Amino acid sequence: MPGTPGADMAAEYILKYFKSTKLELLRDKGLQTFEVHTGFENGENNKMVFNGEEFLLNNDFLPFPYSHDTLINTGIVFAGYGLSVKFDSLVWDDYSGKDVKGKWVMVLRGSPDMKKHFDRFASFSGDRSKMLTAKDHGAAGIIFVNGTAYMKQDVLIGPENEMNKNRNGIPTISVTRGATNRILNTSKLSIEALEISAGKAELTGQIEIKKQLYVSVNLNEKKIKTSNVIGVLRSTVPTDEYLVIGAHYDHLGFGGPATSSRKPDTTAVHNGADDNASGVACMMGLVSSLSKNKNLEKYNIIFIAFGAEEMGLLGSAWFLKHLPVGKKNIRLMLNFDMVGRLGTNKILSVGGTGTFADVEKILSACLDTNKIKLAFTKDGYGPSDHASFYSDSIPVLYFNTGVHADYHTPFDDYSKINCEGLETILSFTEKLILEINKEDYDLTYREAGLKTKGSERSSLKVTFGIMPDVANSDIKGVLVLAVNQDGPAYHAGIIKGDIITAINGNPVTNIYDYMERLKMLSAGQAVNVDVMRNGEKEVLLVQL
Repeated sequence: MPGTPGADMAAEYILKYFKSTKLELLRDKGLQTFEVHTGFENGENNKMVFNGEEFLLNNDFLPFPYSHDTLINTGIVFAGYGLSVKFDSLVWDDYSGKDVKGKWVMVLRGSPDMKKHFDRFASFSGDRSKMLTAKDHGAAGIIFVNGTAYMKQDVLIGPENEMNKNRNGIPTISVTRGATNRILNTSKLSIEALEISAGKAELTGQIEIKKQLYVSVNLNEKKIKTSNVIGVLRSTVPTDEYLVIGAHYDHLGFGGPATSSRKPDTTAVHNGADDNASGVACMMGLVSSLSKNKNLEKYNIIFIAFGAEEMGLLGSAWFLKHLPVGKKNIRLMLNFDMVGRLGTNKILSVGGTGTFADVEKILSACLDTNKIKLAFTKDGYGPSDHASFYSDSIPVLYFNTGVHADYHTPFDDYSKINCEGLETILSFTEKLILEINKEDYDLTYREAGLKTKGSERSSLKVTFGIMPDVANSDIKGVLVLAVNQDGPAYHAGIIKGDIITAINGNPVTNIYDYMERLKMLSAGQAVNVDVMRNGEKEVLLVQL
């Protein structure tokens, strides 16, 4: 896990290997250190007071991780499940007849359909979605309460483990049922009774607690440091052109709900033998073999072990923002991620084969089909660090042997690695790199589309056809990394580098806002999209 002693030991191990093979170390003696956001923690100024009673942090209430820091002292309006949906045939509005402007709005978590097999509200009942709805209605802040139908145990939602540091929402707190009832009792109400009425859509008119609820929210960002490990093998003939060979060395630590473990209820070492010790081993093997070769005459080779890939391709994104060489001098990036389980069919998947002209010529020149077979994917984008390079208009090749049942579980262990297959892949890719160095191949970048799953969530009924930046939370809006030439955004004139700030006049401050706005759109609809381009605002019409 990035930021742990284990990650530091892994980086030092790779660095020691780079030194032993006489690579020239780049950046700070081979390490490119960067900070990673890992969540939030409660600050010193969290306070909640109602009717003279002071409530206890961690016991009665907690700020949500994306809560805005502020102080609010105002009345409370109860708004059922906090839903305001008009989508296709689904119409439900818990805000109808209620004035929540400048007030706390109290809502139940979940939806009225929680006990049913099919939840009509599944796309709209998430906490972030409800926070955004409250914000759109002018609420000063939102209070979440767990109804008994949602959760028998009354667990507070705290600030830990929120990976996106953008907090452009409104003050958001989680309050226990017991504390809620002490507030509601002043108007002879209870959350249990309100839950029954809310589920039956029987709430009419404004249910308001006019006594003021004082809340101060204060969260501090948690950060850790991790590193990329970088060395360069110089060409035997001086040149200013480079290949990049990379693999990420981080994984999921002990797993758990704060990670992408597929066993989130299990706390156990996730060794990540295939994901991605196999890729790092292959990269290190290439360091060893190529550093002994005297035929590297066209390109210098940067070898890099990326940190924090599992947290959103953060290491490769940082590398590209702080390059040790000119971007135009990087001709091709080769990425190894999960190459340790070559099957009996001997198929190695190669992504990015549409990102430059001569790729199939090169691959064919190196291929011995008795040892290995190739499955091509033209798309330059994919779920690993090469996506950062492709998004920056650098051609890529992405090698992997496929996902398996042990992926992101404690069972991805060394005993299941096909070491003979890994050697076969190493031998093939060594030939590939030597071939690129031998002949004058055309490595000019070509756009090679987007995968829907990698750009905008496949569960959405509509998409813009862009690849949004999910890692950069330092900007207000959503940065467009790439645009699908067959998509609505392309035809509307949205281009790479635009920052989407609003859809149909509704603010978009981060990737979560963007996804929530898309949920409310339908095919055939025309929407106004505000973008910032080179510091200037433009409004474009997107036909879905």
